[in-house]
Amino acid sequence: MEDKIYHTAKLNAALAALEKRGIDTAHVFEGTELEPNALKDGALRVSSAQILHALRNISERFWHPHLPYEIGSHIRISAYGMYGYAVLCSTNYLETVAFARKFHHLAAPTSRLAFSFEDGAQGWEAEPLGAAYADRAFYTFLVNLQMGIFNALHNDVVGDRFHSDLIELRYPEDGDYTLPPEAAKEIRYGAAQNRFHVSPDWFERPLERGNTVTFQSVVQMCERELSELSQQNAISAQVRNTLLQSGYLSSSMEEIADRMNLTSRTLRRHLKREETTFSEIVDMTRTELAVKYLREADLSIEEIARVLGFSETASFVRAFKRCTGKTPKAYRISA
Repeated sequence: MEDKIYHTAKLNAALAALEKRGIDTAHVFEGTELEPNALKDGALRVSSAQILHALRNISERFWHPHLPYEIGSHIRISAYGMYGYAVLCSTNYLETVAFARKFHHLAAPTSRLAFSFEDGAQGWEAEPLGAAYADRAFYTFLVNLQMGIFNALHNDVVGDRFHSDLIELRYPEDGDYTLPPEAAKEIRYGAAQNRFHVSPDWFERPLERGNTVTFQSVVQMCERELSELSQQNAISAQVRNTLLQSGYLSSSMEEIADRMNLTSRTLRRHLKREETTFSEIVDMTRTELAVKYLREADLSIEEIARVLGFSETASFVRAFKRCTGKTPKAYRISA
């Protein structure tokens, strides 16, 4: 079973946002083995699968198009334990960026994050975890959730004066979930990436709560915590890494299980507990690499299909469109 190592900040924020709208929260934890009252226990730890399961339960109800953003906006930096304390102690924005990029996994991530320093495109990029790709509504839900988190945490760390000039979103404006107009000065849909822009004006400004000595001390604690966490990696993450290391994304589950010193039956059981399958991990890994190659590599779509282990280009095109909503050609043009 996947280790229960994360704080309950996202789940508590979800309950707060639902209750604020007067929405019954009884169904939220169906299938998660969690009790709502137990979330009041600050010592409680939950798994990534439990968090995603609860958020998917909410997503499937389509209560309000702004709800995921509202959930994200309820998450405060103080809810992130040692990770949040370290962020508050950082002395300038770029120091905060470097810390968050390294230790983001301590914050129960539902998206992979990166920070862009490209001229005119400075800011946080977010791509939801693989569990979102099979469901377009859940994908947009997690994107909007992350944008709400970005906004709330910037207000906590930088100050209430902060406001993003631009938020870019990969999905179209007529999606199941959208952002409220006040989320940014401009919201751009159908973009090549999900990006929360941050003006370079903020990069060198000192942060009022920063303390160099305390920050360094807390970073050392986070180093130890991250080291412990890396020793408890989910089996799904190990499968992905083994696929990449093998160099053959067409490898069978039996071949990957053998490389991991497991039987295919044991591997299948572990993945079921983490609410995923071998084929889903392969699809997600292929999609991640396809996006990277389409953006960065001077390869034809036919060549990318072969590199990724597809016997036919048409199969690659169908798989890519199923995961991203665009054909490889359309994605390359928009990127």
